[in-house]
Amino acid sequence: MNTYKFTLLSLCFLLISTSLLAQPKDFKQIELLKTKYITEELDLSPEEAQKFWPVYNEYRKALDAIHDRRQQEFKRHKMLKNWDKHSDEELEKFTRKELEDQSKIAAVKLDYLEKFSSAVGKRKAATYYRIEVEFHRKLMQELRRRPHRER
Repeated sequence: MNTYKFTLLSLCFLLISTSLLAQPKDFKQIELLKTKYITEELDLSPEEAQKFWPVYNEYRKALDAIHDRRQQEFKRHKMLKNWDKHSDEELEKFTRKELEDQSKIAAVKLDYLEKFSSAVGKRKAATYYRIEVEFHRKLMQELRRRPHRER
C-alpha cells in the first residue's frame, strides 16, 4: 500500500473513532467513510461508478431493512443484556430468528453478487465483497482501541 493510501486510511479511521466518540449513534459518517474507502479500493471508472452506486444503494437498503427489523422485533440489545433472565423457549426462538436473518442476509449478498457483476464485472464485484469485510474488520479494530464506555 502506498503512503498516500495509508495516510488516507489512517485519517478515515481516526475520523470514524472521533465521530463515534462524539455521537455513537451517528452512522451516516461511517457510511460516508465506507463509500470513500470503496471508491478508492475498487478504483471505479466514471462509467463503472454510474453503474455500481445505484446497485450498491439498493443493496444497502435491502440489508438495512433486515437489520432494522431485527432491532425492532427483538429489541436485540435488551435481549442480549438480559440473556440469563429469559426462558429456554424464548432463547431458542431468538436464536432461530437470528439464524434465519443471517440466512436472509446471505441470500441478499448472493443475489447482489450477480447485480454487482453485471454493473462492474466479476473481478470488481468479488473485490467489493473483500473490501466490505476489510472495512468492517478495520472499523472493529479501531473501535477496540477506544477506551471502553458504557452506553
